[in-house]
Amino acid sequence: MSKKSGTKGNPKKVDIDKTELLVVTGDSGTRGWGATRLKVQDLSTQINNFLDQMGGILEKTPHKLGRFQFEEFEVNAEITGKGSLALLGTGGEVGATGGIKFLFRRVREEEA
Repeated sequence: MSKKSGTKGNPKKVDIDKTELLVVTGDSGTRGWGATRLKVQDLSTQINNFLDQMGGILEKTPHKLGRFQFEEFEVNAEITGKGSLALLGTGGEVGATGGIKFLFRRVREEEA
């Protein structure tokens, strides 16, 4: 005898696929929103490549900018339908957007 799903006290068990993520995209070439399945390993590789690239950029930033001290750097990236990361720029498009926020803080000399 099977139990009905969604009944009180007996929530339906959902199997989670740990090898893939469902990413909702709103690529400009499509009408509306679409969903794409991405392999977790592929996305992990893309994120690590992105972080390596950002690390190279941040290593070249000055500690001081005039009378100001450079403490942190915030970057927002979007996961594309193909699974790569793209920096979110400013533009005329308005709409819901998601993605990943990276906040890089400079390590103080005494912490290094």
